[in-house]
Amino acid sequence: MPRLTLFKKILVITLLLSLLPLFVSSAILLVNLQSISSKLTEEIARSDDRQATQSLQMRARDLAENIRDFLHQCESDLLYLSRSRLDRPTLLGFYQTRLSEVWQRGGSATAAQGTHEFRPIYRSISIIDRDGMEQAVIRNGQFVPREKLRNVADPANTEFRSEDYFRRVRALKPGDIYVSHLAGFHVSKQEQLAGAKDPESAYDGKNYQGGIRFGAPICDAGGNFAGIVLLTLDHQHLMEFTQHIDPGKGFATLFPSYQSGNYAFLFDDEGWIITHPKFWDIRGVDQRGRQVPPYTAQSKEDDVERGRIPFNLDHAGFIHKSYPMVSAAVRNREEGYVDITNVGGAKKIMAYAPIFYDTGDYAKHGVFGGVTIGFQVDQFHEASRKGSRLINRQLGEHRRTSALIILATALVSALSAWLLSRGISVPLRQLTESAGKLAAGDSHVRVAVNSNDEIGVLASTFNYMADELDLRKQSILSTLEQLRKSRLEILDERNFKESVLESISSGIVTFSPDGRITSINRTGRLFLGEDLPAETHYTAVFKGWGVMNERISQALSQKSGYGRETFRFDHGHGKTHFDVGFFPIGADAEQGLTVTLRNETQRENLHEEMMRLDRLASLGKLSAGIAHEVRNPLTGISLLLDDLHDQASANPQDRDLIKRALIEIERVEKLVSALLNYSSPVRAEFRECDLNRLVCDTVLLMRRQCERQKVQLNLTEGDVPPLRLDPEKIKQAVLNIIKNAQEALPEGGRIDVVTSAKDGYAVISICDDGPGIASKDLPLIFEPFFTRKGAGTGLGLSITQRIVEEHQGKVRVESAPGKGTRFTVELPLCPP
Repeated sequence: MPRLTLFKKILVITLLLSLLPLFVSSAILLVNLQSISSKLTEEIARSDDRQATQSLQMRARDLAENIRDFLHQCESDLLYLSRSRLDRPTLLGFYQTRLSEVWQRGGSATAAQGTHEFRPIYRSISIIDRDGMEQAVIRNGQFVPREKLRNVADPANTEFRSEDYFRRVRALKPGDIYVSHLAGFHVSKQEQLAGAKDPESAYDGKNYQGGIRFGAPICDAGGNFAGIVLLTLDHQHLMEFTQHIDPGKGFATLFPSYQSGNYAFLFDDEGWIITHPKFWDIRGVDQRGRQVPPYTAQSKEDDVERGRIPFNLDHAGFIHKSYPMVSAAVRNREEGYVDITNVGGAKKIMAYAPIFYDTGDYAKHGVFGGVTIGFQVDQFHEASRKGSRLINRQLGEHRRTSALIILATALVSALSAWLLSRGISVPLRQLTESAGKLAAGDSHVRVAVNSNDEIGVLASTFNYMADELDLRKQSILSTLEQLRKSRLEILDERNFKESVLESISSGIVTFSPDGRITSINRTGRLFLGEDLPAETHYTAVFKGWGVMNERISQALSQKSGYGRETFRFDHGHGKTHFDVGFFPIGADAEQGLTVTLRNETQRENLHEEMMRLDRLASLGKLSAGIAHEVRNPLTGISLLLDDLHDQASANPQDRDLIKRALIEIERVEKLVSALLNYSSPVRAEFRECDLNRLVCDTVLLMRRQCERQKVQLNLTEGDVPPLRLDPEKIKQAVLNIIKNAQEALPEGGRIDVVTSAKDGYAVISICDDGPGIASKDLPLIFEPFFTRKGAGTGLGLSITQRIVEEHQGKVRVESAPGKGTRFTVELPLCPP
């Protein structure tokens, strides 16, 4: 508030005494006239609101009925096509005749008037067989090449990565129809705007590409399911219902103005917006097929800025409480209107009406969704504003007349007051000006003292104050300079320490004395999680890390257990062995605790692999040496025993003993041969082979032996392309596994052999329903000479593992006592 000078005080008092009665009478008259004007304006506005609201509701209701009829027409098209001959000419003719007019914008600002053209109603037409394999697909006016057709029984193979329409349609009865919710990839704010300031001027931005699936089952002559026919309604034709609505004077527009609030949009029965001028408000999925979460009060600031926030009215109560109310009313099949403020800040009335539709996913509420049409409230009140302007014009004339009278009176009063106050105020002006200069920073200003009265005393006091201010200013400037230098030194030291900590390959985490996290470097976040909040307790940080919480508790509470230890944690691929350090901060951890984590998994794995290779190398050398040293004496002994057997006396006991000795020598000979094969394997000869043919031949070799043992041996061949391998070695590997399964079923049972191709690998699965393998034996079954059968060499599975690894493949075993055993061999289709 401006300071009143003595001159102004005298002037104001004089003017009040002369002008106050005139002001009061004029003000009372103006207030009465203004009240009448406001009441009249409000009454006209209410009348306009009622008329406009009724008009908007009627338009929303008509639009909802048009959309309902359009959806039913799509159903009729689907039923017609499902009963037609589904050859290529029929499909192409159907696609080319289902057209609808589209009014769209040009590619730049020079084509803002738009173009009208007829486009296919359906984004795609698909014929899918009973197994989910696409047989014919029309997209963009032509058939998709056969090599690009996909099996859509797996939702990951669908256009938008997560659609389950095949499963849903397959479950329908003949004549039923499935209709999905809108599916499409989400368009972000940056993608739509493409550098433009708002959606109206984004001519070159990305459009929303999506559709609604209409599907019906196809049955053969016997009424059995034979496949499905699928129509995908192009989302652009849904946009045509709302994109060109202008509730204002224009009635139609090429592209609505979001900032004005004059636009319409659709939402589905789940509350998701499905048409809108802002494409980033429309529901959609990311590139991996996951639903992009809706805009909520908890949405991240970066997601809001980039427009990764599709709009769901059920979650938008934090923007305006009427949004979830409208969504709930439509699901209750109600229509109406609400006063609402949109995200752009435009105050408006929004009329809504349900789209009655109960097919497919929309049977739950009996509505497809809702239509909303919004219009700015201010534009309803043009008539009230005209009346208000007329009244204001009359009030203005009255104010001008009153002002002239007041001005004349004021001039007379002001002249009298000025003459009275001038003699008092002039001596004080110098002091006021000097004080202003001092306040502006001129500390050298001083006032001349020319009298001994009250003004002179005030001038002396002012000069003393100016001297004190000058001294204090110099002191403060000196202190500020010292603080600035200290701050720079502290910042340099802090940045240096942070740089060192972030560059260390070990994770470093510090905790306060009460166990809450105070800092963590980049490597620590890689181990413990990127989104680890500050102040998290150590029990939550190391949840699932075994004894870590006990060790930290010991270090913080008992002031002991400091130092480094090596722990083994099952904490994800490549993170199982950790070197962990516990170090106190301050004496006895009075300021907290530092925990260091270093991933030693790779070193431990290399160490274990080297030990395994050393054992195998030593075993190979030992086996080769023993085999060569034992084979020659065995040959001589065998020959001698043969002679003795032929020349022996008629004593049956001697002949039986010699026969048994020959059998045992034959067993030793087989063991020696197995040792030689293991220690000196033949080099693999790779060539392109049919894996199914190879496995089938192996199964035939074992079938007769299995039948004699009452074991049922089954083979199921999958679709496996030819691949490069050594057929004899792979046959040996498969034979070894089947023999083990047969030996595990002495009382009969079942062995299933299945071939398939998955994720770039040819897969051979061999499972039996035998007694299974004990959990303690599972880590040892691929070790040489390990066996629980009492007979045999124990080399079969070890040789099998080496053959598979020689083919750059993998062999796994799954078993539990009483639940059988499954061996899985994976061979790369394209070996490195």
